[in-house]
Amino acid sequence: MHIVVLGGTGYVGRAVQEALLSHGHQIKVIARKGPVADGAQFVAGDVRDMDLATPFDEADAVVNLVGIIEESPAQQITFELMHVEVVRRVISAMSAVRVRRLVQMSALGTRPGARARYHKTKWIAEDLIRHTSGLQFTILRPSLLFGGGAPFFKMLQSQAKWPITPIPGSGNTQFDPVYRGNVAEFAALVLDNPNDAMGETFEMGGPERFSLNTMYRRAAQSVGKKQIMPWHIPYGLMMNLARFGENLPGFPVSVDQLLMLAENNTTDDRRWMQWVAPTPLGKDL
Repeated sequence: MHIVVLGGTGYVGRAVQEALLSHGHQIKVIARKGPVADGAQFVAGDVRDMDLATPFDEADAVVNLVGIIEESPAQQITFELMHVEVVRRVISAMSAVRVRRLVQMSALGTRPGARARYHKTKWIAEDLIRHTSGLQFTILRPSLLFGGGAPFFKMLQSQAKWPITPIPGSGNTQFDPVYRGNVAEFAALVLDNPNDAMGETFEMGGPERFSLNTMYRRAAQSVGKKQIMPWHIPYGLMMNLARFGENLPGFPVSVDQLLMLAENNTTDDRRWMQWVAPTPLGKDL
């Protein structure tokens, strides 16, 4: 198939490129900058304002991986713009050139009434796809991703090296981290098997459940540190610090990220594991 990938040069996108190519698909990657995998076609452009209909023309499917975890309003990078308005533009362009098949990358925790704006805007995007697009869609909602230098785990590794490791709250919130290679492979498989995935939303958590405390310890071990000295900071204090620090360069966490870390990010949906053998959390964070 001819597949267009949006956001294909990011952390998840690089793995999705490789998976699609390994399945024999021809892929066109739209991003502001490369590089792309050998065998992929690169189209330079900004999905916020570029003509999408032209690169979509004659495609068999679109994979939308566009997403941000942190905003930069000065650069016009906001959750509403990147998660919602980009999806509106994708739907419009696909409809214009009659491309019907869409795989949308969402996130576990996405739901109506979510506290974090990240999850709220992901939900609005999902709702647009389900109820207004008329597209043949599949939505993927992975939990925390690991493997190949995951941004979240790189942050944990960095903090684990400090003499005292600051941990939000009790550190008892639960997560089902999932290997990015598994998510990429599943994205390719749902395109290969449309009848089994059409109109479905798959929550994707890994085979093991970890508390935030345990993930900090695993991150420390991955950088050769046997143990950490945790400093559990109350969420109220962390929120105040984050509100102040959001305007400072290099501040390690945002208010929205804290809201997500304060709630469990788990799922009992194991349907995807019938398609892909899940990879447990190892040293390759």
